[in-house]
Order: sequence, then structure tokens, then C-alpha cells
Amino acid sequence: MTRKDYYDWRSDIAKAVPDNLRVEDDLFILENKDFKYPYDIPRKVDASTFILFDKGKSKVEIEGVEYEIQSPCITMILPEQTYCIHYCEGIEFRAIIMSRQYSESLFEKANMDLRNLYEIVRKHPVLQISSEIISLNAYYKSLLGIVKFPFATFKLESTKHLLISMIYYFVNKLEVLEEKTKRQDIIFERFCFEVRQYYKVNRSPIFYAGRLGISSKYLTDIVKQHCGETASEYVERQIIIEAKALLASTKMSVQQISHSLNFPSSSVFGKFFKRIEGVSPSEYREGLL
Repeated sequence: MTRKDYYDWRSDIAKAVPDNLRVEDDLFILENKDFKYPYDIPRKVDASTFILFDKGKSKVEIEGVEYEIQSPCITMILPEQTYCIHYCEGIEFRAIIMSRQYSESLFEKANMDLRNLYEIVRKHPVLQISSEIISLNAYYKSLLGIVKFPFATFKLESTKHLLISMIYYFVNKLEVLEEKTKRQDIIFERFCFEVRQYYKVNRSPIFYAGRLGISSKYLTDIVKQHCGETASEYVERQIIIEAKALLASTKMSVQQISHSLNFPSSSVFGKFFKRIEGVSPSEYREGLL
């Protein structure tokens, strides 16, 4: 796709942004609380968009991943990223929209590694904030003052310096989040390893949390973030996968399988299996024939 084939975002933005909230065709500030945007239509634009959500909630999809927006938060969409807005409820926002050339010049001026920054933002396009909004409001107010200044001299350069400060702030928060995520990735990998070793003999999240030296609540939070299940549900799924494999691949009796998985009786195993699968182990096996 060549750049001329992209959705013509400038035309739409120009209709909503007055002349005193833009700098040439490179920087636009969109504050219209009633800005109408077509929902459920994927877009890909040749621009960077930095959005401060002040009120309300929304659901957006960026690069195929859905994010629940709960204000206050920051969202950043990079050039060529596919995004789609699914719904908005009571939303108030302020958006800073930058042409690709302008935004890339910011990173160059700030001596940032563009590829590394893009990778971090791609992983974490939505950042929840709280007290930080005070600092961001100060940056934003200064930016607004420069853009609205009636004389054009050095406007682009001045806005670049201010936006670099905002981006440093944003990137610093993302780097902290990235480090936290890396630690959580390691914990999740260790949890998966421990489950593979012990799921037949211990199904308690407390046991695995103890092995990892963390609380069971923190463990469940991490597992939930990675696969959408609680720690207990993850362990149970491993047991079910093993049980179904034995039922499908061996001639072991239900009682033998129950014993191999350390259930106190085949009756307890049967109730466990049916709670998750909706059928008894015997019915599951018969359905495979």
C-alpha cells in the first residue's frame, strides 16, 4: 500500500479542527467533545495520534487486540497501525494528531531509537494514568498556547520541543510497564513449568504461589492477564487435557485414569470431568467412537 492509498485523515480532521488548532498540515489538536466518528470501521492512517481520555469509556481495537478504555488514560496509535473504535460512552478527549514525517522527526530530535520505541508502544498502546494527568495537563496547556499563538514563527520547532517532553514522559511510563511485564512473563513461564511438573499431585494455587515466592492473588492476576484464566482454571485445564488424551489414546479404564491423576476416587474424577466438559468421562470416550 502506497501512502496515497491511505484513508485521507487530513480531510476529516480539517473539518473538525479550526485553523488556530493546527500547525500547517503536520500537527492538529482535536478537542471536539461531540466529534462524530464512524464505529466498527477499521482504519489505517499515515499519522501518529496521541489521545488523552478525560472522561467516559470506550472500546478500541488496535492491531487486532481489543482494549477497554477507562478514563483517565492515554492511547497512542502509530503510523500504519490498524485501529477500530467499537463504541464510546460519555467520552471527552483531547487528541494530538501528527503527520508521519513530523512524528518521526520528533524521535530523531530526541535521539530516541525509533524501532525500540515503536515496539514498546505497539505492546502497550493504552496506558492508565491517575495523578499524572496534572503534569500532562500542564504540557498540553503549553502546547495549546504555542499552537494558538497568532504568529507562525518557529511554531513547528517550538511544538516539537514540547512534544518531545511529553513523549519522554509517556515512554518512561511505558518502559516501567515493560519491565513489569517482563517480570510477569518470567513468573508465568515458571508457573507453567511448575504446573507441568506437579499438576497430577497438587491443584492448589497456594502451592504454586509458594513455589514461586509470591501471593496466590498476584499469581492469579498474572495468569489472568496472560491467558484469561485463573490459576485454578489453568491447572484444571491441564488435568482435563491429560484426561481427554488418556481417554482417547489408551485403553485405561476411567478408574485407572482417575488413579493416575491422583483423584481420591473415580466418582470424584467423574464429577470433576463433567463439571468442566459437560459429559462424563465414559460419555466423552463413547463420543469419540
